[in-house]
Amino acid sequence: MLKLSGIKKAFGEKQVLSDASLCVERGKCAMIFGMSGCGKTTLLRIAAGLEKQDAGTVEKEGKTAFVFAEARLFPTATALENITAVMHGDRKTAKKKAMELLHAFGLEHAAGLYPSELSTGMSARVSLARAVAYDADVYLMDEPFKSLDGEIKGSVAALMREFFADKAVLVISHDQAEAALMNADVYYMDQGKLFRADSACV
Repeated sequence: MLKLSGIKKAFGEKQVLSDASLCVERGKCAMIFGMSGCGKTTLLRIAAGLEKQDAGTVEKEGKTAFVFAEARLFPTATALENITAVMHGDRKTAKKKAMELLHAFGLEHAAGLYPSELSTGMSARVSLARAVAYDADVYLMDEPFKSLDGEIKGSVAALMREFFADKAVLVISHDQAEAALMNADVYYMDQGKLFRADSACV
């Protein structure tokens, strides 16, 4: 579960978040849309603990994983090693599970490649596979599908729905079609507040 209540944040004289509230239960995905610079990523960073709010509260249950808009892979580790780096247990089991994830994301051929050898889209999929491997309870994702096109985006979204079936997921996006792909509850951010897609302020 992730619950944000009355979040306020200003940078100097600019009030970015004025009263943002949201609750995402386990097994649910919420997706936030809004104009660039409206505060979506700031809210996500506050939810992750990467930014401190001026007022309001953040409640989370269990482990949290943050997926940045850029892949942010370890540059000196292969795709396989990037995934096993966040896994617990013995090395053999971790490697087997990581290979299964690479296969699921259509990247088994890239297991031994380094980030510099991966395309932007491949890097994004490795990043998402690594997030799945971490097995968190709350997932915060900043435009996780922006480097993926059509068919690949659809297949990756289907995988994410399966892997995150019992997780609380909050996603920032600019593509409203992604909400349907993730069966997400839709929110819009305007003037520092969040509104549900049905225009009811939360």
